[in-house]
Amino acid sequence: MVAEEEKVLEKTVDELNQQRIDLEKEINNLNLIKIEKLKSINDELENKIEWMDKERIKATKERDNLLRKVRHSNDKNWKSALKMITILGVLDLVVIPAIITLLAIPLLWIFVSLGLVTFFGVMLIVNYMSGTSPFNTGEIRKAIIVSLITVYLAFVPLMAFGLVVFPVGNSAQAIVTNFTWLIGAVIVLYFATRPLEEYIKTIANKK
Repeated sequence: MVAEEEKVLEKTVDELNQQRIDLEKEINNLNLIKIEKLKSINDELENKIEWMDKERIKATKERDNLLRKVRHSNDKNWKSALKMITILGVLDLVVIPAIITLLAIPLLWIFVSLGLVTFFGVMLIVNYMSGTSPFNTGEIRKAIIVSLITVYLAFVPLMAFGLVVFPVGNSAQAIVTNFTWLIGAVIVLYFATRPLEEYIKTIANKK
């Protein structure tokens, strides 16, 4: 009985050893498979990193090119705007006075001409610089304030040199005073409405 039990135990031990060896082989095979998968994943990640680096360099170059184009476009816009401002100045300071003088038109009409030409000229220039197609209230507001100030700056010297003839019964001092109050009110309203608009937009965005 003892001999048979020893044989059974030896057989069991041999089987367990064989199972241990088989398990070790399986573990080694699994480790090899894992190592191969990790190498494959690592290679893919390296390829992706290399591709992303190339794309990043490409995107950086495209961004730099776009910024250069934008700067060049802004320079062209400013140059064009300066040309338009120069033309507007020539119209206001040379062409309109020359036409008024040559045609012997009453000098009072110079204020109407200056106001209209300056209004539409400034509106076009501001719209061109903003890059928007339709005219908005901000552009019209700028055109109004600039045209009024232009007329005021032309009116005061002409009045001071006695070139403007006022209707009978009207005081020059009263006209200048009222005009000055009008310009002051327009300037105050111009600068006061901007913060109010921003405040209204902020409240609307929060809602």
